[in-house]
Amino acid sequence: MTVSIPIRKWFLLGILSLAFVALYGALMRYKIAFSLPFLDQKNILHAHSHFAFTGWVSHILYSGLALLMAPFITTKRANVYKGIIYFNLIASFGMLIAFTFKGYHVSSMMFSGLCIVASLMYTITFIADARKIREKRPAHIWAIIGLIFNVLSALGPMVIGYIIATKNMDSRLYLGSVYYHLHFQYSGWFFFAGLAIIINMLPQQLASLNKHFTVLAAVVIPTFILSILWAKPPLWLYVITVIAALVQLTTWILILVKGIPLLQKEKNMLYPKWVNVFFYASALAVTIKFLLQAISVVPSLSHLVFGIRPIVIAYLHLVLLGVYTLFIIGYAFSKGFIVPTSFAKKASFGFLVGVILNELFLGIQGIAAFTYTPIPYINQLLLVAALTLFISALLLLISQFCTTKN
Repeated sequence: MTVSIPIRKWFLLGILSLAFVALYGALMRYKIAFSLPFLDQKNILHAHSHFAFTGWVSHILYSGLALLMAPFITTKRANVYKGIIYFNLIASFGMLIAFTFKGYHVSSMMFSGLCIVASLMYTITFIADARKIREKRPAHIWAIIGLIFNVLSALGPMVIGYIIATKNMDSRLYLGSVYYHLHFQYSGWFFFAGLAIIINMLPQQLASLNKHFTVLAAVVIPTFILSILWAKPPLWLYVITVIAALVQLTTWILILVKGIPLLQKEKNMLYPKWVNVFFYASALAVTIKFLLQAISVVPSLSHLVFGIRPIVIAYLHLVLLGVYTLFIIGYAFSKGFIVPTSFAKKASFGFLVGVILNELFLGIQGIAAFTYTPIPYINQLLLVAALTLFISALLLLISQFCTTKN
């Protein structure tokens, strides 16, 4: 018997977090386009990025994995997951406030450390419960892999904290630590926890695809080298990285080619067409992500493209918004965690439009940077995209409170 967990409440809190993430993105864009002197841009940036990881995506993934484990645990054990999830969310909001007003400071690093503690507590709890289950589920295995990558990714912020505390500003070490954290969050924790949720939704006859997930897990560590090709790794390591990137892209394409036709035949997996739009958009974004990683194996091209700030930002938003946020919205609607009212549908599609506009304008700005061509009103256009994301996220949240009230 499945224990009761407040999954809808957790998702509503997640949408609240998404609204804050989008608000901070809009504040940064406003400050660039116009002026907002009483806010420090770097502080807002750090608050925005850290909170997006812990208060938004990680919060939702912790909630989804708790639902995955719910059929196998007692009410007392479920309360442990509740405690960790709320602990992480409180620490995330504390970190958001601390970074906003103090930047990298003892207070912000303390809350960041508490989020790391939450990730470690959750990982230990989940693994302990998974080991007690007699009938092993593929979804549990991939959840564990994702959680381990989450813990490993914490080394990045810890090194950054050490660099700032000691004032030993080694730019290469700092940059490497940032990319390390981003890689093991994006390609490790977020990806495999998301896969665990997807696998749990799949019918039994699709289990034959599991071998592909094993390959994807094996290439996570070597593909990190793609982020630090500027460090000039030895030839043998570079060759392994190239192979890993190509294997990753090929494996993902095989999953899509084999999986999509099978899913379309499954009546239990046939959600309304408008919900599937979010799943297809997320799958497309993942494909673009892996394709860009495969292209980046060329060092000269990697240095040229990823040395341009708008392109780097476009890539980061492609993954965070295009891959994971759109997937979460589709998942929430498909499971009824977000009630699909007409108001909610319009707000969610508004968010999708905001993601597309953001990527489009950043792409135009990045391509123009190659020839040093100024784009008129590009900062204002990016502000429009950011406001579209914020307003849509806020309206999506409001739509659910109106539903609850009614």
